[in-house]
Amino acid sequence: MTAPSDILSDFVARFRPQAAEGLRAIYQLHLTGDDSGTWHITVAEQQCRLATGPTDSPSVTITMSVDDFEGLIAGSLDGVSAYLAGRIHIAGDMSLVTRLPSLFELQPQG
Repeated sequence: MTAPSDILSDFVARFRPQAAEGLRAIYQLHLTGDDSGTWHITVAEQQCRLATGPTDSPSVTITMSVDDFEGLIAGSLDGVSAYLAGRIHIAGDMSLVTRLPSLFELQPQG
């Protein structure tokens, strides 16, 4: 299994500034399972910054297992199906979650 910090570094490296025009948001990711932890990604002024630990005021918090997050990034897990199955929990502004595929070039399932 890949370490969460490596998965998150890969995720942030996919950031597409042009897709973030006008967006100011903090995505908090709480990953469970082996090497669990909390990270947050700040998107502002068409830039993206990853930090370890929780933030006081996330725009949205996404909770899932490390394995599911890795599958989502790799394109082997469909986020909508995982959410509907209860494998992903979201608190906060749901519309921000729908922007993730364009912001971070997530691969389609398959």
